[in-house]
Amino acid sequence: MNYHFTPSPRPSSLEMLTNEQLLNIYELAVQAKASPEFIEIIEDVLSKRSLEHSERF
Repeated sequence: MNYHFTPSPRPSSLEMLTNEQLLNIYELAVQAKASPEFIEIIEDVLSKRSLEHSERF
């Protein structure tokens, strides 16, 4: 499946979360072996916030 995430002009549900909430979701997604696409979306939001998702590991 060829899928590419295109951000909407409105904030997504992930973009409305706090940094801590988003990092927690990222950790849970990785542990649960969520789809690579979902993890990539979270990483995109984190990168927009200039956070390194590896800070917590």
